[in-house]
Amino acid sequence: MLVSGAFGAALAAGVAGGSPAHSSPCHSQHTCPSDHHTYVWTDTSTGLLWDCAEPGAPEYDPSRDTTTIVYQGLTYYCRTGQAIVTTATESTSTSATTTTSPATPGPGEPSVILPDPAITPGALNPAVRQGTISRTICVKGWTKTVRPPVSYTNALKIQQMVAYEETGSPSAYEEDHFIPLELGGAPKNPKNLWPEPHSQSTLSDPLETQLKRKVCSGLLTLKKARAAIRSFKNSQG
Repeated sequence: MLVSGAFGAALAAGVAGGSPAHSSPCHSQHTCPSDHHTYVWTDTSTGLLWDCAEPGAPEYDPSRDTTTIVYQGLTYYCRTGQAIVTTATESTSTSATTTTSPATPGPGEPSVILPDPAITPGALNPAVRQGTISRTICVKGWTKTVRPPVSYTNALKIQQMVAYEETGSPSAYEEDHFIPLELGGAPKNPKNLWPEPHSQSTLSDPLETQLKRKVCSGLLTLKKARAAIRSFKNSQG
């Protein structure tokens, strides 16, 4: 999948603290991305990190660095970092072209599953709009009031595993909301639910929370947050 500007938002270079593998920062003597062999992209509109390296660098891992970012004629290979807390405003000054492939699952884990738009196009909760966020998603504990029971999602998960041709153990998957409840996704509509391996949810869940916090703090519109999570899940699962 080809994404311009990393999920529709411009990317700003940043420094990742405490990253043992990809550790070379940008600094005043280098443009960002740094001309070191590693660097970190920070998407300030979503808080999403891209932890990158040049091919041939000791830190480069082709099984994990599956996202290609082309910037100023140079190509870097990146893995998805964790969502970070940032108060920066949305950047519009720097653009990049990003090609994303799902990361390779670990031993014994289900294959990466991308949502099939014919089965899981996403659906919205009509009660959640930009003008109602203060009464819905931004109220502590609100998602618990709309979350469907486990009996419903477990039964749907079995059905959708067949539709997605997944033959693994159901316990290795969770029935995930494509548009999360935190961003006003439809709670029980099957078009907004799909069987997601737990290995994928460890990446998407922190981003969902971060996006909701940015919406509720006024740093990001609900529309842009929904677009960001759509792009992430369509490319990373």
